[in-house]
Amino acid sequence: MIELTVTSIPFVLRVLYLRWKGMPVTLYNVHIALFVWLALAFIVFFTVFYYYPKSYTGFVPFRTVPVVSENGGTVTSIGVDNGSRVKPGQVLFTVDNTTEKAAVKTAELRLVEINKSFASAEAEVHSAEASVDREKAELGQANEVFADQDELRKRKSPAYNERRFQSAVADKAAAEAKVAQAEALLDEAKLQLDEVLPAKRDSATAELEQAKVELEKTTIRSYVDGVIDQLTLHVGARAAQIATNPAMLIIPDRDEAHDKRVFAGFAQVARSVLYVGMPAEVACDTNFNVAMKNAVLPARIKAIQPEIAAGQLAPTGRLLEPSEFSKRGEVAVLLEMVYPEHQALLVNGSGCIVQAYDRNLGHGVGAHIISALGIIKAWGLRIKVWIALVTGVGLAGGGH
Repeated sequence: MIELTVTSIPFVLRVLYLRWKGMPVTLYNVHIALFVWLALAFIVFFTVFYYYPKSYTGFVPFRTVPVVSENGGTVTSIGVDNGSRVKPGQVLFTVDNTTEKAAVKTAELRLVEINKSFASAEAEVHSAEASVDREKAELGQANEVFADQDELRKRKSPAYNERRFQSAVADKAAAEAKVAQAEALLDEAKLQLDEVLPAKRDSATAELEQAKVELEKTTIRSYVDGVIDQLTLHVGARAAQIATNPAMLIIPDRDEAHDKRVFAGFAQVARSVLYVGMPAEVACDTNFNVAMKNAVLPARIKAIQPEIAAGQLAPTGRLLEPSEFSKRGEVAVLLEMVYPEHQALLVNGSGCIVQAYDRNLGHGVGAHIISALGIIKAWGLRIKVWIALVTGVGLAGGGH
C-alpha cells in the first residue's frame, strides 16, 4: 500500500495539473503519468521486496524439560504444583520404593557377611601356617633319622639295618608330602584372604551402590532452575517412564550463555540477500501497547542455517516421490537483539514479524536510493503493528 502511494505522486501531480488548467481528465491525458506510475511501482516493489525481505514466521524459541520417572511405580507423594519454582536437587515427586529398599537391605547384609568372613579366613591362614610348621618339624626329624641310617649304610656298619633304612626313606617321603600338602592349604587360605574375599567384597559393595542408585531413582528431583507446568500427576497414579508422556514439564530459566533470540523463516529467494550481521527489526504480538513503545525492536542476524529443512531425507521402505517435497521450505535465520535490555521484552513462544534491511549496497547513487527506500518497509512494519493493535487480530498473515 505504501509503495503504491509513494509511486502515485507523478500521476496525482498530472491530475492536479489538468484540474488547474481546466482540462478534462481522460485516459489520453494521463496515460504517460499512469505508465510512469506503473513503472515506478514495479521498480519500487521489486527493489523493496528483494533488498528488504520480511518473515511472518518468526517466534521466540524456548526449552522445556520433560520430567519422567526412571523406575516405574506408584506415585506416593508430590512436592510441587503448577507454577511452582524449583531449584536443582529439589524433590518433585516420589514413587513406591519397597522393592528398592529390600534390595539395599539384602546388599548390606551380604556385605556384612563377607566382611565377617575375613576373620574366619585369617584364622584359617594361621591354622595352615601352624600345620606347615608342624609338618616341617616332623620332616626335620624324618631327615635326621634318614641321615643316620644312610650314614650307617655308607660305612657298612654292623648296626645298619635295611628294614630301618627303608622305613626312614618312607617316613622322609611321607613327611615331605605332608609339608607340601600343608603349604598348598596355606596358599589356598592366603588366596582366599588376599584375593577371593576382597573381590567378593568389591562385588558386594558395587551391588550395594547399585541398589542405592535404584533407590534414589524413586525420588525424582529437578536438575535445573525453572517453573513447573502441565503437572498431570496425582498420588496413586502410575509414574510414566516415557518422555513423550511426562508427568510434568519444567520451563528452565535462561542462563547468561543462552540469550533470548528470535527464530524466523525467510523465503528461499531471499537467501542471496541475507547475511550474518544483517540489521533487522522485530515486532512480536506480545509487545503491542497503546503507546507503541518498544513495539518494534532492533535486531541483527546472528546465524543462518545452511540447509533447507524441508529437503531432509530419512530411510523408508519405499522409494521417494519428489511431489512430496513440493512444499518449499524456508531459510531458517536466528536473530539477536541489538540492545540486551530488550531481551526482557520477548515472551517465550511469542509470534513475530521480522523485517531485514540490506546494507551491503555499496556507495553509489543507486545504493543510496535503494537504502532510502528502506524507510517504506520500516513504515509498513509499524503500520501493520498499529493495525494489528487496533483490530486485535495480531500479526497473523502473509505476503509482503
